[in-house]
Amino acid sequence: MGEAIQIARDGSFQLGERSYQIPDVFSPREVFSYRRLLEPIPDIPGGTRLSGEQRTRQMAYFFRRAAACVIPGLEPAALETLPYGTLQAMHGWIASHRPELCPDGRLIA
Repeated sequence: MGEAIQIARDGSFQLGERSYQIPDVFSPREVFSYRRLLEPIPDIPGGTRLSGEQRTRQMAYFFRRAAACVIPGLEPAALETLPYGTLQAMHGWIASHRPELCPDGRLIA
């Protein structure tokens, strides 16, 4: 079972023994990388379709990568113990508190 995290109003949170801080502002490159990682990946017509479980694993992978690209010092591997719902909640917090990453106020994915 994975662990849950609580993100403070200022964007700080504890994961294991380490503390992290979601920055107040991001560089254009970080914004581009974050948005690109969370763009929906469509099924290829006539190609292999992902099952619901496979798509969830895929999205968890991209959620971990996107978080790592905007949170200093955070490695995707540090997020592997977090359940999918916790990863979604983390990005929900980011979408609601850092509008430049998600201009319409929601996750792209």
